[in-house]
Amino acid sequence: MKVLRLHSGLPSSLPGPAAGGSSRPVGLETHVPSDMRVANMVRLLAELRAHGSLPRSDLARLTGLAVPTVHRLVSELGTLGFVSEVAPVADESRVGRPPAVFRLRGESGAVAGLDVGNESTRLALASLDGEVLISRTMPTSVIAEGLVDGIVTEILGMAQEAGLRPDSLAAVGVGIASAVDPQTGVLHRPPRHVNWRGIPLAGELRNRLGCAVAVDQDDHLAALAESSSVGTAPGVGSVVVLEIGKGIGVGMTVDSRPLTGGRGRFGRIAEWPVSQSRGLRLPGRTLGECLVTDGLVAQYASRGGQLPVQDGLGLFAAAGEGDAAARAVVAWAAREIADVAQRLQAMCDPEAVVLGGGLAGGYELLQSEMNHRAGRADHLGELPLPSVLGNFAPLTGALLAAQDSVLPWLLTQLARA
Repeated sequence: MKVLRLHSGLPSSLPGPAAGGSSRPVGLETHVPSDMRVANMVRLLAELRAHGSLPRSDLARLTGLAVPTVHRLVSELGTLGFVSEVAPVADESRVGRPPAVFRLRGESGAVAGLDVGNESTRLALASLDGEVLISRTMPTSVIAEGLVDGIVTEILGMAQEAGLRPDSLAAVGVGIASAVDPQTGVLHRPPRHVNWRGIPLAGELRNRLGCAVAVDQDDHLAALAESSSVGTAPGVGSVVVLEIGKGIGVGMTVDSRPLTGGRGRFGRIAEWPVSQSRGLRLPGRTLGECLVTDGLVAQYASRGGQLPVQDGLGLFAAAGEGDAAARAVVAWAAREIADVAQRLQAMCDPEAVVLGGGLAGGYELLQSEMNHRAGRADHLGELPLPSVLGNFAPLTGALLAAQDSVLPWLLTQLARA
């Protein structure tokens, strides 16, 4: 996985007494302490998180603090274990000794991210500066029955494996294949694991782990990731992500914030009807039955396919080798994706549409047919972009969501010190 250096596009600094101070990160407004010493420490750490490493002079310029104040606070932060000095970059044009350069000690804490899908769960532990320390994939069936216990066990296991204390966990982000009530964090309408319905996942994890927890539908977090600096459309103001794999759903971000809807159900398009069904033996009449990988495999069999195709990768491989039934299914899927993209563009008017999930792995095969369809129908607009994150978009979004709580956590740690 890539190192995550952008924290959802949020500003990194706290405002201060000096003119021109940058705005507060979301989540810190109610946490700024009366002790300006601690507040200024957090401002310094925020700039180090945003820039990687800086000399004292740059820290002073970015925060508006006096250089002697920066010198004293950086020294204190070093003693507390949150900042360390790094070797400066060689500069032959500079005369004399180069200035000391400092960085946030990312290893002083960590965030965890999970993408709990219908069949597979991806997990990762990242340092405070965004470097992924541990990542793994496991069958969702391992934790599906005891969801809360399973997630807690896996997170604490990763922290132990990384040599971290349990209290060094700053935050957890979870993307899950279920609608999530944006007010209560309660799961509802999960498409497959019906026993998840009614679980107050955010609250349960918060109580068990003792840290901030963000839970959202996996498609929503995929959109957050795709509009970040490591995604397909960095810096784009409005992005729609069409996720297609074992399931199908849509996420959208506006100004780097995911849209959830009033009850957390934004993008639940599985019940939308397919546009091409006349004369075809399809496994159903909806996108959730036909355009997902199981539906495409079933269509391949109904078209007389002879190869042992079991998933999207197998279908694309067969189509690439010239298998007629596979090529027909891929052509059907491409036309359907182009139609769904058209519907999404008409409804949401985004600046970019991204195709993510497992089907993004066959984009080159899909693109040929989508281009052909677009050439015959000018109203289709631009084709969706292929995701650069693929199946890892929801996990990346979960880590980014967790990173939003790092500065409040640092503030709390410093206030206690």
